[in-house]
Amino acid sequence: MSKNKKYNNHNRVTGKDLQPKHATMILKGKQYEMNFDLNAMAELEDIFGSLQVAISELKKKKLKAVRSFLYAVLKSSDENLTEFEVGKLIDMNNFTSIEKAITKLINNAFEEDENDEKETSKNVQLYVLVQVIMI
Repeated sequence: MSKNKKYNNHNRVTGKDLQPKHATMILKGKQYEMNFDLNAMAELEDIFGSLQVAISELKKKKLKAVRSFLYAVLKSSDENLTEFEVGKLIDMNNFTSIEKAITKLINNAFEEDENDEKETSKNVQLYVLVQVIMI
């Protein structure tokens, strides 16, 4: 979220903040746009059962996880891609760079959410404390 725009002491959400996290990557001589958006997350839920399981498998550097993540983030830009076709884009020369790019997309997507969650948790704890003191 934009850190410098405040409204009633809260960070304001701008249109820029609502944009999906994306990056570009050249694979086999063609430029692809990778979007880690709601559609990509839903695709990963379909494949793995949950986004948490998908991320856990990616952290283990499982081949299927890397292929599935790449498929999900590319499918947002090209609905006609298949997982098999995406698998052909990955080789041992680009595996690490693909895995790092996907990890960066995930980190960027959840970085602010985790900070907001911690802030919300602190506010709830403070509210509970104030309520207890008032009793």
